[in-house]
Amino acid sequence: MGGSNRALQNQQRCAICGSRFAERKCYYCSNRVCTSCIVPVDVSGSTTKCLSCDRKKVNRLTFGQMVKRNYYLLAIIVAFWLFTVFPIPFLHLAGLEVDPSAFQPVLIATGAMTIPFVFLFLAWQRKAPRGSS
Repeated sequence: MGGSNRALQNQQRCAICGSRFAERKCYYCSNRVCTSCIVPVDVSGSTTKCLSCDRKKVNRLTFGQMVKRNYYLLAIIVAFWLFTVFPIPFLHLAGLEVDPSAFQPVLIATGAMTIPFVFLFLAWQRKAPRGSS
């Protein structure tokens, strides 16, 4: 009986109505909300959206939220980009001597490859992915 009381005490409260049964998380503001304070999926467009964000007409993430949620992905892309654009120091560390002019096609390809990633992040910012909770 004591274990069930602790479980009830540890449940998070709804950010809108204060209910103890905040089972979902708003995609836009990341607040915990109960099922009573969620906008229906047919209205919100297949994402979990709280009543507060719906009243404010929030339909996209801010740039800061997008970066914060995807920092690990951005770090991997930046690491690969640095290695691709500036490979000569890494190759020198490995003990290889390479002519820097051989990397001109690689630099051009890397510059061209960054364009789709920029559009991808802008698309993520504009519309929430399906099935987010």
